[in-house]
Amino acid sequence: MKQFNTTEERIRNFVEIAQETLLRSLRTIRGTPGLFLLSLGLSAALWIFITEEENPTKIDELSRPLNVQAFNVEPGLAVANQLPSIEVVLAAPADRWEEIESGLGKFSAYVDLNGVTKREQAVRVHVETEGIRGVRVVGTIPETIIVNLEDLETIDIPVRVRPIGTTPFGYELGDISSTKNIVSVAGPASLINRVSDAVADINITGLTLPIEQTVNLVPRGSGGGEIRGVSIDPPSLGVTIDIQRSTLSRTLPLKVNITGDPSNGYRISDINVSPVAIAIEGTLSALQQLDSLTLDEVDVKGIRNNITKELPIELPEGVITLDPLEATVSVQVTAIQGSVSFGVSPQIVNLKSGLIATPQSLVVPITIYGPLPLLNTLSPDAVPINLDMAGFSAGIHKIEPTIILPPGVKVEPLQPILVSVILSAR
Repeated sequence: MKQFNTTEERIRNFVEIAQETLLRSLRTIRGTPGLFLLSLGLSAALWIFITEEENPTKIDELSRPLNVQAFNVEPGLAVANQLPSIEVVLAAPADRWEEIESGLGKFSAYVDLNGVTKREQAVRVHVETEGIRGVRVVGTIPETIIVNLEDLETIDIPVRVRPIGTTPFGYELGDISSTKNIVSVAGPASLINRVSDAVADINITGLTLPIEQTVNLVPRGSGGGEIRGVSIDPPSLGVTIDIQRSTLSRTLPLKVNITGDPSNGYRISDINVSPVAIAIEGTLSALQQLDSLTLDEVDVKGIRNNITKELPIELPEGVITLDPLEATVSVQVTAIQGSVSFGVSPQIVNLKSGLIATPQSLVVPITIYGPLPLLNTLSPDAVPINLDMAGFSAGIHKIEPTIILPPGVKVEPLQPILVSVILSAR
């Protein structure tokens, strides 16, 4: 066997063998053409058989119905009835049906009205496929549909802009305008007579600013229902809607009315309201009348201790708030400070045996300061004054008295009190 040492030699040898094989095939075809055609036919049949066995053809209905469109309507005529949807029967390899059911490919059904002038006629339905290979249309159910034709008419109708939804609180619709107030509608006479206006629906939910938008027009009857089977020219137009602020916001203080008086000797020392103010929103006319919000009354008649109450916040009509509608009111009560003066007879204590003490003042004047309720309960006997004579002998002595005060009061003398006491032998 001959050996090829280089790649170039191998390629040259391969080309020579291919040329020789091709020449032999051509000579065979010229000599026996029938045999060649028979071989070709058998090969094709074998390929079809093998393919059908491995991936058989499946005939079934498309899972979704198709809407039928009308093409080539004669001038001056229009379709007056709503064309029904149809089912389509397809033939395709089994593995291709998965692609069909997943939505691959486009299927469109139509009727060709070229030359159709009768007012009512059964017309055959055609189906076209696009975007998918190996699919054949077997037929449609039904095969024909009834098409009603009428004279085509065109009229002018007004445009009506219809806001859908609501604006947020505090905002309202302003002026509404469209680029056209009149449009034309064309269609069969029986439907044209039912069209009252071309409606442009525009959603205003949540809008706080003016909006400009291109909106599709829908032909509607006097009852508001859509009239199908007619066309509007132009099919859409520009719509402008102005959104205006209808409410304002303010922060108002909370006030509380106090009624009654605390118990005798007590006074109100402080009043706290929490929160001190709340943010409100309302119309301009409603807010102009408000400087504050007044809570319910709090009665302090006869109280001696602090009190706390939860009070509702009542809003006038036309006003809202996002804050809690409850306030806490605390009233602090304090005893009134005062003074009382009286004279107290001093008592001699710790006197040495064999001595006699004679105070030069039988009564010591004192002034006591403290809460009036407590002062009103005091008497001279409740404030003893002692003269401590411990360590003193006979003679005249000036003694600073010891004042024993009850809790909650005090003595504030301008200068020390001295009482002259004469000590003598018995």
